[in-house]
Amino acid sequence: MTTQTKTNARDEHPAVLEAVPATALDGQAGTGPIAIFYGAARYPFELTRQRELVEDYAGAMGLNLVTEFHDRQTRQYGLGMLLDACQRGGVEYVVTAGWPTPNLITTEADAVIEQLAASGTHLVCLNTWHPGDGTPPAWWNDEEGAWMRQLDALREEERRQHEQSSEPIETSKEVHHA
Repeated sequence: MTTQTKTNARDEHPAVLEAVPATALDGQAGTGPIAIFYGAARYPFELTRQRELVEDYAGAMGLNLVTEFHDRQTRQYGLGMLLDACQRGGVEYVVTAGWPTPNLITTEADAVIEQLAASGTHLVCLNTWHPGDGTPPAWWNDEEGAWMRQLDALREEERRQHEQSSEPIETSKEVHHA
């Protein structure tokens, strides 16, 4: 059985369509300027909150949010794909919850801004934008964030003890996303 994939091709610059998977464009009804969400975080729940904030902003501003790229920890694979898509043309805005993102040092963040500007793409940072009720996201001010920091501290302590004693330790399998 074949399925027909619909895209709003009339709204997207051809170079963006080339860089963005067709499934990411399905169901997009936006006709506004093309925007891409870039998120970077240590934990999946942070990316979820960033995505919600960016989607709220895009909806309020009439942006056509066509896809997203994201990175975890210190990785920058998603950032590389984002920059490639922007260099191909047609992307007017990259929307992020905060800048610089946690996976970038200041000089890297500055270089990214220069690359975006060279491709005619504007960076929108939502550090100061507050949706609906005016409350900013509190990624590290909530109970879940505190719990994750405690877990990280315990894991780090366990690693240090292992290095000192050279005893093998059992680690749980973890799935990490780029």
